[in-house]
Amino acid sequence: MNVKRILILGLDAVEYDLVEEWDLKNLKQKEYGKTTLPIYAGEEPNTRIIWPCFICGCMPKDMGYVTSKVFPKPIQYFANTFSPIIKSTFNPQSDMPEDITVRQENVKLKAIMKFYEIFKKLNMARNPKREDIKASTMFDDDPRRISLHIPVYNEWLPDIAFKTIEAIEDKTYRSIFNINLLNEFKNKSNEVFNWLDKKDKWDLFMNYFWFLDGVQHVYFNNPKKIAKYYIMADEFIKKLNDRLDDDTMLLIVSDHGQKKGIHTTHGFYSVNKKLGLKNPKLIDFRKTIEELLQK
Repeated sequence: MNVKRILILGLDAVEYDLVEEWDLKNLKQKEYGKTTLPIYAGEEPNTRIIWPCFICGCMPKDMGYVTSKVFPKPIQYFANTFSPIIKSTFNPQSDMPEDITVRQENVKLKAIMKFYEIFKKLNMARNPKREDIKASTMFDDDPRRISLHIPVYNEWLPDIAFKTIEAIEDKTYRSIFNINLLNEFKNKSNEVFNWLDKKDKWDLFMNYFWFLDGVQHVYFNNPKKIAKYYIMADEFIKKLNDRLDDDTMLLIVSDHGQKKGIHTTHGFYSVNKKLGLKNPKLIDFRKTIEELLQK
């Protein structure tokens, strides 16, 4: 297999079951399927943890942090060591409601959020930053490896992500929310096409998109609305593949799926080359990518 360049699309929250149900042929490239996520028992997939794990190629503990908030070093060491054990025993996801609007009533999740609130008030908990990623990544110190918008590594999250709860609770805000979702998709799609025109300047390029996660959270009970956004993504993949050279590999990955507004514990991958993978671990793609580029 001749691969000179690898283009990665990080599409947040692509649900494998919906891709199959709606038979989205462009998202279903030559090889596609579910992925095993870098999460511990009892955890819901978290964007701020999984994407750094993907680019590092390791589990959260080895990546740098295992919780959605980070703490001072001694506490972080404790969290990294014992949080997986505590969560697998405590298992806050075991009785998770399938409706995002009543999710906040989950007693176990309330306890976790209370814990974070206490540490935040004490100025001992904050959102993770790039310097909290302790492992190396596939993009470090190589000018020919370009990454855009990867959560925590490049930036926090798109501004529109922080309006999700408002859009869920206030229907009058949803028209603005939709416009912002479409703008995010349009702007980042244009970034991909612009970098295709500069393909002599990179051998590895990744761009991250959030819009599918947002629409599924807000319109969890409106499959027709969600389908429109999936079809939009599918058409984008077709346009993209039409412009790719035979020696450019297109890899699509998600950090989790989503059903009824709740993250599912499997991811999605799709590639325009035959890699021969079956239910691969999301963290194993780094090794595959670097081996292909070395060849």
